[in-house]
Amino acid sequence: MKKLIFLGLLAIPLAYYLSPQWHSFDRMGERRFRALNHRPKEILVGVCWPFSANQDGMANGLELALEEINRGGLAGGIPVRLDLRDDYFDWDTAKRIAMDFASNSKMSAVLGYYDDSEAVKAAAMFESSRLLNIMVGVNNTPMTARGYRYTVRTVLSSDKIARSLAKTSADHGDKKVALIWEEGGYGEDLAYQYDVALSSTDAQVVYKWSYARERADFRLPVNELKGVDADLIFFAGMEPWAGDFVRMARQVGIKTKIVGAFSDTPEMRARAGRAIEGSIYFDFYDANSPSPENRAFVGKYRARYGKTPDTWAAQGYDALHILARAVRATGSGNPLDLSYAIRYMDPWEGANGRYQFNGQGEMEDKLLYLYVYRNGEPVVLEESQPVPAPLVQ
Repeated sequence: MKKLIFLGLLAIPLAYYLSPQWHSFDRMGERRFRALNHRPKEILVGVCWPFSANQDGMANGLELALEEINRGGLAGGIPVRLDLRDDYFDWDTAKRIAMDFASNSKMSAVLGYYDDSEAVKAAAMFESSRLLNIMVGVNNTPMTARGYRYTVRTVLSSDKIARSLAKTSADHGDKKVALIWEEGGYGEDLAYQYDVALSSTDAQVVYKWSYARERADFRLPVNELKGVDADLIFFAGMEPWAGDFVRMARQVGIKTKIVGAFSDTPEMRARAGRAIEGSIYFDFYDANSPSPENRAFVGKYRARYGKTPDTWAAQGYDALHILARAVRATGSGNPLDLSYAIRYMDPWEGANGRYQFNGQGEMEDKLLYLYVYRNGEPVVLEESQPVPAPLVQ
């Protein structure tokens, strides 16, 4: 079953490659290379994100970085311009945006996505149209293992997340785990990686259940879980569905610890209601990190927007600065030049920690933070240290 899930994820971009329209993407790539085969007058960057649905700090983080980069000439004196698009958490909208970006021969890079299922499909379009794809929120493990030359990830992949979470579970004595996951590019991969990581500990999965977004109904699993002896429920799915699960689980009397893959968004809070209290989720950023780079970022962000930055503010801010460094190093807007410049750049300290990449565009391990809701607000419960991948025999 695990193998079938993995192969299924790999088959999605293959289906796109085999479609007749793919020849047009290749021509888009050829036009892009001709258009960007000289020092550009500007660097055009597309952004695809569910701005209105998430109501997070991504747009603010990007805006702050953009002003710093252009005011300080940090991209080698070449101005950067953003084309921000809202995908509304909808694939049809995201697909139209991806087509627009792919067909714009003057665009050098794309920043996104929040939804892994959208990202898996869009990445194939960007690869064929030779457009640099900087993934700031995409955790799907195979994304950097397909031989893509135009993909770079600036967030932890699901296998790294899973290893840290599995070790934390084992350290806390959670021997029996119930596993709920969302079908698709994010939940399936994270659940699979977590299951694999647990197998190297003395914990075991005692219950499994999956759901599709379009027909998510948690009545069955929450009632079945009342009869399951579990120390922990791991919910590998996004908000707002995670909010529905948490609320329904507490309504039927389940008191088992819930650890989720969701984010702290207004919709998550609204859907979970009071049941969110005590729920645990992982995140990639701590605004209270004492590093000089983070303190400087938080100070500027608070002065500008009057609030504390969240994960996505930091991710957007750092990603745009990483791209600017690549432009400065190469003096180019050619996506392939920029992709290689990022992959082989020296380690860089950003607001959200240290960034270093390998030749496949994958970022090295970083800290993972566990948050718990106390009195309705998330507070850092602990830091989860990176766990090395097992050696291949």
